[in-house]
Amino acid sequence: VILNGLFYIYQGEEGPPSLEYIKAKDLFPQKELVKEDESLQVPFPVLQGEGVEYLGHADEAIIAISNYRLHIKFKDSVINVPLRLIESVESREMFQLHIICKDSKVVRCHFATFKQCQEWVKRLNWAIAHPSRLEDLFALAYHAWCLGASADDEDQHVHLCRPGDHVRHRMEMEVRRMGFDTQNVWRVSDINCNYKLCSSYPQKLLVPIWITDKELESVASFRSWKRIPVVVYRHQKNGAVIARCSQPEISWWGWRNTDDEYLVTSIAKACHMDTGAKGTATSRQRGEAPDSCDSDF
Repeated sequence: VILNGLFYIYQGEEGPPSLEYIKAKDLFPQKELVKEDESLQVPFPVLQGEGVEYLGHADEAIIAISNYRLHIKFKDSVINVPLRLIESVESREMFQLHIICKDSKVVRCHFATFKQCQEWVKRLNWAIAHPSRLEDLFALAYHAWCLGASADDEDQHVHLCRPGDHVRHRMEMEVRRMGFDTQNVWRVSDINCNYKLCSSYPQKLLVPIWITDKELESVASFRSWKRIPVVVYRHQKNGAVIARCSQPEISWWGWRNTDDEYLVTSIAKACHMDTGAKGTATSRQRGEAPDSCDSDF
């Protein structure tokens, strides 16, 4: 049981029951830092649960590996790469550390000696290896340390691991930032409150304003894992959106769902109505379907 940042463990099956607790930080202890030079200092502020494991020199740079990232500080620039974003690491031209990332980014770093280069290749390959235990994922250490953080902690990311209204406010801020017309074209549905509709979707979903929750329930019954089409991104200049969903349950019998088809078509029509330019949205009342003249859209 987790309570106030502490893990409570019930023990004593043979004897009287007892309650013991251990700090969350103790479950994810930081490893001892290996420095190539005792005068070196960690060149970046660490996150909750993050521990720097290796710190050393490269050519005109300081290089560090933590349980979360690879950090290289040059004179005029800084490279921060999360370990899980690294695809492969190898040594090239004897003294060059060559890193290929999963987003196609390439990072290169040179060392003074071949031995030093090989040592950092070995360290980084060990750091990016597939974890043997789920507990080795940094996200769990981060969460545990955040739970145990004091109320006065200044870490700007601690609130991400605490319940509250910040999730709802963040959704509202994103809707405003991307310029959705929530008066005439779009609405935020609470149908997934407490994740009762779809456990892998957020609690608030953005859909066209005339789509009812009853229709969303019908669509959910037709989509794999109930992952209905919902808008997640909007191009602010032309109004085009990206909507995510899972595949429909068509099966061998070619099943169809009119509400599902209506929702997909409605998202396209909503984009046409709310193009991103001010004053272009057509005024409609909630629950009112698009005019018949839009049928050839």
